[in-house]
Amino acid sequence: MHNNFRAASSAALAVAGMAFCLGAQANSGTSLLSPGYQAQLETWLGEGRLALTAIYSKAAGDTSLDFHKATDGKGRTFSVMEASNSAGQTWLVGGYNPQSWSSTGGMHVTMEDSQRTAFIFNLTAGVMLPQLKQYFSGDGIGSGQTYNDLSYGPTFGIGHDLYVPQDLTHGGYSSLYSYNYRGQPANGVSLIDGSTFTGPNITYGAIQVFTISAVPEPATWSLLLGGLILLAGMQLRQSRVRDGARG
Repeated sequence: MHNNFRAASSAALAVAGMAFCLGAQANSGTSLLSPGYQAQLETWLGEGRLALTAIYSKAAGDTSLDFHKATDGKGRTFSVMEASNSAGQTWLVGGYNPQSWSSTGGMHVTMEDSQRTAFIFNLTAGVMLPQLKQYFSGDGIGSGQTYNDLSYGPTFGIGHDLYVPQDLTHGGYSSLYSYNYRGQPANGVSLIDGSTFTGPNITYGAIQVFTISAVPEPATWSLLLGGLILLAGMQLRQSRVRDGARG
């Protein structure tokens, strides 16, 4: 009887665990990303539904050191932040980094077009700008993917196309260079409000960084759940056989 109870409990825990995982996937978004904004990021990345897990949320008094402690070595991420210009207008902007953040190394250079998969975005304006591909062999304009330094927040491009300062708040800016579409101005235009760069004029509010993983298709979940139930049933039958043999 004890073995029967243990097998039944295992099956119940397996089903409960599956339900928990499904719920976690469904509620993986956090405050800065509405369902609509997450859907937009999924469309731009082009990998289907995503589970986004917040690994860093800016707190009062945080610096770039706190950002790096939370994000270095964690794989590809979305960085999302509230950015206000000098007129007090606010946009939700950020970038996709296909590689891990680091506290060292400076500019992460990606010469091959196949490696230039990062992009920056303005969710409020519905704008996404990819790393520029090569106009000619060896063209390095779009090669500057991210800037990795302990005194920098999440920073993209050589421009810097999106710069977050050490205090994660004051003196940020955007000056496009590495990220844009072919044929568009490559220098000095702000992702934030489209203005011409004249100096640091961006103040950042909330900042969040999300790791990225794929959400399994419903058929995959069904197969996994079916397998767990089958396994639990086999354990239950084996326990009954053993109990019968003892009887």
